[in-house]
Amino acid sequence: MNLEHSPDPDGADCVACGRCCHHPPHTVSVLESDEARMGEETVRRLTVLLDRPPFFRFVVNAGEHCGALDVSVPGAFPCGIYAVRPEGCREVEPGSPCCLEARRLGHLGSSVEFKR
Repeated sequence: MNLEHSPDPDGADCVACGRCCHHPPHTVSVLESDEARMGEETVRRLTVLLDRPPFFRFVVNAGEHCGALDVSVPGAFPCGIYAVRPEGCREVEPGSPCCLEARRLGHLGSSVEFKR
């Protein structure tokens, strides 16, 4: 995969890239609609609720990559919860500004705005 070129618009090279899944903690928020889609077990296992107002929920992340990212296979970066992923992840479409910045930086940058 060549990160210098535009990504496949259908996402064929997303699993070989995974750059958008590398970001700081408290980047991927989990909305109530996400919680309902994810189910109780996944929410309990892969999210954290901040203990201060406004008590936002985020996908767990120790500071290296998203807790839902499967890093067990070298060179592949599949999402372990792709079918039920949060809305914020759904907004990072192949070739979107978020995607292109992540590919350029090697991680999801702080200057990226999530917009649909």
